[in-house]
This record gives sequence, structure tokens and C-alpha cells, in this order.
Amino acid sequence: MSTIDLVILGSLYQSPKSAYDLQKQIEARNLSRWVKIGSFTVYKKVVQFETKGYVVGETIKNGNMPEKTLYTITPAGKEIFKEWMAKFSLAETRVFLDFNAVIVNLALLDESFAFECITNIKNSIQNTKMQILEQLPTHKDIPLFGRTILEQQLMLLETLEKWEEDFEKEFEKTRDEV
Repeated sequence: MSTIDLVILGSLYQSPKSAYDLQKQIEARNLSRWVKIGSFTVYKKVVQFETKGYVVGETIKNGNMPEKTLYTITPAGKEIFKEWMAKFSLAETRVFLDFNAVIVNLALLDESFAFECITNIKNSIQNTKMQILEQLPTHKDIPLFGRTILEQQLMLLETLEKWEEDFEKEFEKTRDEV
């Protein structure tokens, strides 16, 4: 069970979709920004879900279009979806930031390169924040649940900006003391 599983089953809970349509919905919702998921993963997951009885696939042909398989969630799929929703909502909240792997190793670098890495992190936080600020006005019509994720991410990025400023000052002090 992973967040990817929850995203895919949740989408199929809403309505039947092909693997391609699932991938497009994930992209349209910008979910790939928060959950690492590619088109191969989506296809692999729906096939796994079909094997487990969580979805059923029906191959359809529409006019001159190529055949596609439309996946529909089953009652067993709805039950496992609810079970996973409960487990995820009860799970410990973890915030995984890829740049923490850089932070933990900064002391191994010379001062100039360490500050370059810190600047890269700062720029990444700022760039992501700006992207969300640009998206929010254009996403006013999206449902509450999608919009609040963007707002949540913006708040986290603002907090990370403050953290980064404080960290950079502390890092400068430790380098000055050496």
C-alpha cells in the first residue's frame, strides 16, 4: 500500500478510466509534483489491482480510435480503498524533503561549495513557491480538497523559507567559528 495506490484507486472510485486517463488526471492535478508517479507505474498498478480483484478492466473500441482498457473499481476495491484511507489518516505524519540528504552532508564540503548547495536549496524553495503562487489564482474553481493541498504546500514552503534563512545564518556562524 502506497500513496500511489491511494491516488489511483481514489480516481477510479470517482469514475472508470483508462490507465492513460488516470495519468492525465494525475498530471492535470499536479499530483506528480507531490507523489512520484509515472505512466508505467500507473499501468502497472491498474494491472496489479485487476489481479487482486480491486478493479475490472473492459477493453473498448470507440470508432476509429485504438482499443483501450477502461478500469472500474469493484466493491472489493472500494473496501480496500476505505481501509487504506483509514490507515493513511492514522499514520504518523512524515515530511520527506530530498534536500535533507544534502543538509546532513554539508560539513563534508568546502565552504564555497557548501554555500552553493544551500543557495540551490533556497532557490528551489523560492521557485516552487512562485509556481504555486502563479497556480493558485488559476485554480480558484478546483474543488476544496485540491485547492487546499496547493494552499498547504504554499504554507509549508513559506515555513521552509524561514527555516532556510535561519539555517544559513547558523551555518555561517559555525563556519566563522572554525
